[in-house]
Amino acid sequence: MSEPHINETELLKKIFDLFEYRLFPELLTLAGVQDVEAHRFLEALARLQASIYHLDAHLESNWETRHEALAYHWAQIVSRLSDMGVDRARAGEYLNHIRKYEKHELELRQGKSPLRFDMEYFYFYKSCDVKLLRRLIYEHFQLTPAAGRLADWRYYDLVTEVNDDVEDLFEDLTFINGNRFLISLIIKGKQDTRNTFVTFLSEVDAKSHERAKTAGPYYREVIMPLTARRITETSSLLEQRLNEITAKQLSESRLFKHQTITP
Repeated sequence: MSEPHINETELLKKIFDLFEYRLFPELLTLAGVQDVEAHRFLEALARLQASIYHLDAHLESNWETRHEALAYHWAQIVSRLSDMGVDRARAGEYLNHIRKYEKHELELRQGKSPLRFDMEYFYFYKSCDVKLLRRLIYEHFQLTPAAGRLADWRYYDLVTEVNDDVEDLFEDLTFINGNRFLISLIIKGKQDTRNTFVTFLSEVDAKSHERAKTAGPYYREVIMPLTARRITETSSLLEQRLNEITAKQLSESRLFKHQTITP
């Protein structure tokens, strides 16, 4: 039950690019996983991620969502999670953040925009799929604090999720989704949006450095420097997108046409 705009080959490439960007292969290397097992595990993760993307594709393609389609995609997600060794009775525990973010997406149809949420709160839930996959890696291979704790990835996930919104700005003009950067541009304009995102990236940077005072060596030597690099990259991309996007493009976007959405 795929949406027409989904190309499975391109989707798979996107997923493995995401895995590289979020350092999943490196975590498997740290866990001492052999190549064949690592490949098999990443393929299983990719199937789970694809099922989540298919749910998202239905949401972004349809202002009026269909209950049977959402139910089908959720059943696929639970099935793929079960394939990863998670008992179906515990699926809700693993998927509650994804349910929460789906709620945010559906609330767009009620005129509720993500701008009403605190930035950190919003992007914490928007990175729900990445958190789920990384949790599965840590649990399956029993990663020790030598590879960082799950909580150590909080700020890296926040900035890379912002980067995804900024990167996908032009692609998302034709869809309905909670791209906060796009929605902010539509409702608040360029200057307000720039101020909000620049301030948030600065706050993430400060919090990332603060965590280094109590975190282990992997955080200080790997995760924190990479977080700082992603902040620099995202800040540069932010300015580029602000210069590139035009008022005409924003006014012709699919979300702009639903003027019931308010801050």
